[in-house]
Amino acid sequence: MDCSNVFRICLSGLRFNSRIGVYDQERKVGNEYVVDVTVSYDAALFKEEDLSTSVSYADIYEEIKMEMHRERRLLESVALSISQRISGRWSFVDEIIVRIVKTAPPINGIVGDCGIEYFWKKS
Repeated sequence: MDCSNVFRICLSGLRFNSRIGVYDQERKVGNEYVVDVTVSYDAALFKEEDLSTSVSYADIYEEIKMEMHRERRLLESVALSISQRISGRWSFVDEIIVRIVKTAPPINGIVGDCGIEYFWKKS
């Protein structure tokens, strides 16, 4: 992929109340998460006004939402699944970045948030 001709579809600050966490209580009551996803692909593949040569951010949102509504233990599992859904649906995607932040981690002394970032690149 030529880095000078890349489209990046960006979804930022998506908020979900999800049942993700190591502790039973986290999976029982849920927690607030903020998700950012960036999807990159070669702009040379794009044909003007042809949706089949692009990636719909509405469709990406649906893929993210489906994973964020599943009960899970680890954020890494969620990020990996989101990436797999996107790369499986749009074969021309070259890179995906998934960032998931837990806004209120159940850890004494933390004032702020905690999260993970996953970077996928087509080999």
